Amino acid sequence: MPARTLESVVLAVLAVALAVAGSLYAPWFGGLLGLLAVLILAMLAVSRQRRLQSAADDLSRDIERLADAGLAETPAARPNSTDEVPDELDGLARQVRELRRHLAAQVKELAKKTRNLESLIDGMDEPVLVTGDQETVLLCNRAAEAMLDARASSLLGRSIRELFTTADLLAMHRRARAGDPQRARVRLTTPAGVRTFQTSASPLPAAWGEGIFGVIIVLRDVTELAQAIQLQTDFVANASHELRTPVAALKASIETLQDGAKEQPELLDKLLGICDSNVTRLEEMVRDLLDLSRLQSADMPVRLGIVPVDDLKATLLVSFEVVCQRRRLQLDITVDPALGTMSSDVKLLSLVLRNLIENATKFAFENTVIRVRGQRIEAPAGPIARFTVADRGIGIPLDQQARVFERFYQVDASRTGHKPQGRGSGLGLAIVKQAVDALGGKVTMDSVYGEGTTVVVELPTNEGSARPPTPVS
Repeated sequence: MPARTLESVVLAVLAVALAVAGSLYAPWFGGLLGLLAVLILAMLAVSRQRRLQSAADDLSRDIERLADAGLAETPAARPNSTDEVPDELDGLARQVRELRRHLAAQVKELAKKTRNLESLIDGMDEPVLVTGDQETVLLCNRAAEAMLDARASSLLGRSIRELFTTADLLAMHRRARAGDPQRARVRLTTPAGVRTFQTSASPLPAAWGEGIFGVIIVLRDVTELAQAIQLQTDFVANASHELRTPVAALKASIETLQDGAKEQPELLDKLLGICDSNVTRLEEMVRDLLDLSRLQSADMPVRLGIVPVDDLKATLLVSFEVVCQRRRLQLDITVDPALGTMSSDVKLLSLVLRNLIENATKFAFENTVIRVRGQRIEAPAGPIARFTVADRGIGIPLDQQARVFERFYQVDASRTGHKPQGRGSGLGLAIVKQAVDALGGKVTMDSVYGEGTTVVVELPTNEGSARPPTPVS
């Protein structure tokens, strides 16, 4: 490889290293940057050693030819020479040959190390692309090819405008081309869908002289991080809103009582009823928030134990006896006795069924039956426990069904024409989803607007890890 070309590649690799270091800000990247520095030194050493070896080869051949020519001459042809001259040439030839062997060994070892370090860079998870003065790709790694679903080396020579159509990224590339480094979060459409990337675009200086030769683009996929931040932001906003409503109602009722409403028996009873319902709502919200927080904790233990089927059924019937009487609902619970050998976290299972039944009591039509079924189903991967909670009620509009398991999401009553009996926290189904995930199962919903909703939970039976029954609380 010509020296100038190799130095250009080295400069590009160094610029890529600095760009990646600026975009990642990761503690572990210091070690990788050190390896990149070693790679650059190794590439420079290989270049110099190869040039030195080439010069040594030429010199060795010249000396060998000279020595051979000197040895071939007769003393008569060399009247003024001595025997030491061919000996000196022969010794010099041996030294040059030794130098050639030594340089060849060094070049081979450095080339091996360079290939290993190049493989390390190519194995980086972050896509890297380098463009030149014609805004075409000069260098890319495998992560970039995978992100763009391209074959090996098929990105080389293609225009950056052909590969990306996002205006924000192209504007970053244009500013970096003008010498202004850029860092921003950009959403790109990839074969894996729309992803969010923390993107840096850094100028690539010219190898000789002044000016900017090209741009290094480094993309770090932060989709999950962006989603987590957005969820956290939405959660705080929704929690604040949900807490503000009952607190405002309590404050207004107390102020009215302080202004003399306590002297009016009818108004007093009404305000006390408002206070009671809002306190109950706050209690439910705090309980649900605590449940959700525990479920989202990474170190939350899942304690498996034999499911006490009869105790679970009796506890659920007692828990919802009052609300069912008030709304003239019938709660029909049937659990297969075969589930008595099921091993699960009984508290989490009870939490799932409680929230599903509570949700059904709010949206079921009066004088209807809420049916809860527990069955043991044989499946190819082993037996599973299937729990079904079905109600005859208002149902959920099709365009809202995909969001009902989101935190704080509640079906818009104004669109359904049905006012639920008791306003919940909007966390019930989110808690169900988290608990089912913790138990290693899945939850699905089938709802027909105006007819009712059926929620199905499937859980592993874990029959091989049975422990004594866990009390149902």
